[in-house]
Order: sequence, then structure tokens, then C-alpha cells
Amino acid sequence: MQTVDGTPQALYMEPEVSPASLSSLQEKTESNLGRAYPENIAWVGAAGEYRAVGYLAASRYNANPGLSRKKYESAFYKILATIWVAKEKLKLPDGGSVSLALLLPPGEFEDSQLLLPMLKAALPEFITPTGTMSCSLTSYECFPEGGGIYLNYCKLFGEAIKRSVVAVISVGYRNASVLVSRRGVVDKGRTTNLGMVRLVELVMERTSGLTAESLVGAIAAAGNDMSAKHFWKLTTSSTQMARQAEVNKIIEAISKSRLEYAIALTSWLAEVLPSREELDEVIICGGTADYLKQELNDCFRATPVVWHGGVEIPPLLNEQWLGSRLADVWGLSAYHAAKVRASYAGSKTIRRQVKQEAVVQHG
Repeated sequence: MQTVDGTPQALYMEPEVSPASLSSLQEKTESNLGRAYPENIAWVGAAGEYRAVGYLAASRYNANPGLSRKKYESAFYKILATIWVAKEKLKLPDGGSVSLALLLPPGEFEDSQLLLPMLKAALPEFITPTGTMSCSLTSYECFPEGGGIYLNYCKLFGEAIKRSVVAVISVGYRNASVLVSRRGVVDKGRTTNLGMVRLVELVMERTSGLTAESLVGAIAAAGNDMSAKHFWKLTTSSTQMARQAEVNKIIEAISKSRLEYAIALTSWLAEVLPSREELDEVIICGGTADYLKQELNDCFRATPVVWHGGVEIPPLLNEQWLGSRLADVWGLSAYHAAKVRASYAGSKTIRRQVKQEAVVQHG
């Protein structure tokens, strides 16, 4: 989102969405209005359905990330909640307009056309913690994941993209996706469920008593450093010796699972990417891609690799230290904001011209 003066701001919310009754949502949030950040007490209601979103869903309703659901289904409620949160944080009046750009996995990209009518129906009147809210949708754009990186890459390299075959590989928590641009023509893309969650599942199969939430944080924090200090907090045994045995088991499980996961991911990439002879360049992005940087670089020794498409995250937006995990979203945001500004400037010019013509005709 952007402030009134055009300064970009990042808004972070947990991915969870949970069904709940209106009375329950009001009971859990009314006393906290004005005391908690709005993103931590967000919920919305539309067409008689109510959902807790983000931290509220995770902390008070024990919601899970919903990895088995299609993204557009939860995105509907997340978008409504985000609009309310932005209004509260920026102190905007009700009845404003929204220009929306979002990313979906290539394998779910067609669902963007299901999401649009849902938003058009809900935005004129939906329920929030502060009452009924209304706004209008002035523009809507959806791109496949990796699209924000690709748009930024096109801006940096211009005409060169029309003479090259470039693949954009995005590896996140849930999915891995591939887009291929052949002389500037982008295909529909491919998606697989080989995100970081698959590595976590493999580790859980080799261990006991661990949750996906605790594991993913420890694995990400450790990176390539498989020392015991990163995994002590995952242990539950009562003695030092037993805890050390647990840690050793976790480290062994992660090492074996990482190898298995990397082989599965690179094998899938070999199936869906153009041949090495055809491919001129590979753009790799996503937080999980960073974790597998060594394996992915080894996979493309014969092909130039551009990490994160040259996207640079403004320090102002990186307060949560998400770094390159923001690259795709920031690339799309910068593209969409420039487009909206150009459209606004163009409409102002047209209005000025019409006004001048009216004055001339009147005279």
C-alpha cells in the first residue's frame, strides 16, 4: 500500500483464514479496537459469511495456513481484510476506491476470473470490526507468480527480452512455479506442490513430535549451518543426553530430506523447462529458492542465472527482514503503482483539456 504522499508501505499479515460467527468475532475484538494494530484483529463479513484473517485467525481460532485450498478462495477474505486494515492505518475515509494487483500460482491463474466477480459483489458493502465498509474497484490485475519479477526484468533489460528465451523459477513455501518467455511471449506457466512444505513433510516423516510451524522456522534460520544451536528449541526430552539425541536425529533428518527434496525439485524443473540449448537465461526467486541456492546454481551451471531478477527491496519495506521473499510482490507493486499514476495523470490531462474546450466554446 502507499501513503497519501505516495510513499510505499509494507503490510504484513499471517496467511491463516478461519470461519467464525459474527458474535464470536465481535466478542474477541471489540475491547481491542484502538489498542491493537488493526492487522492483528482483522475480520470481515460478506454475503452472510464471516472470517477471521491473519493473526486473529491463527491465535484465537487455531487456523492453519490452508495449503490444500485454492488460493483465490482465501484471497477473497484476505483482500477485504487488507483493505480495511489499510484504511485504518492510513486513516482514510470510507467510500474510497481500490486499485488491485495480485499474484496467483500459474496452475491457479484462471481462478482470477472467479475472484473478480466475488470482489465486485462484496466491495460496495462488507462488514469489518469498525462497521460496514464500502469502496469501489477501479482496476484489477492478476499475474502468475513470478510475474512481478518478470515485469521488473523487462523494465531493466527492455528490447533484449524480445530476442531471448528466459525462464522465471519461483520457489515458495507452498508451490514451485515456472514461467517461460520466448522472445517476449510468456506461456501459461507450470506449478507443482514442491514448495518448502514438501521438505518439511519429509523431515516430519523421519522424526516425531514436531510441527510444521516449528520446523520451518528452525530450518530457515539454520540455512546451511546445521549446528545444534538451531534445533535445541525443538526438543522435548527431559534429560540433556536425550535432547542431544533428538537434535542429532533432527539434523540427520533435515540433511537426508534436503537431498531428497532437491532431487525432486530439480527433476521437475528438467521436465518443464526448455532445453539447455534453447534457454538463454534463468531468473530464480523465492525464499525457498534462496535456501536451495547451491543446489539450483549447480543445476544451471551451463546457463546464466539472475537471482531475483535484479529486484532491489527498499529498506523501508524490509522491516520484517523478509528480503528476497518480497521481490515478486514488490516488482508487481512498483509496476502497478506506475501504471495507476500514469492513468491518473492522463485522466487529469483529459479533464483539463475538456474544461479548456468548454471555456473556449462558451467564449
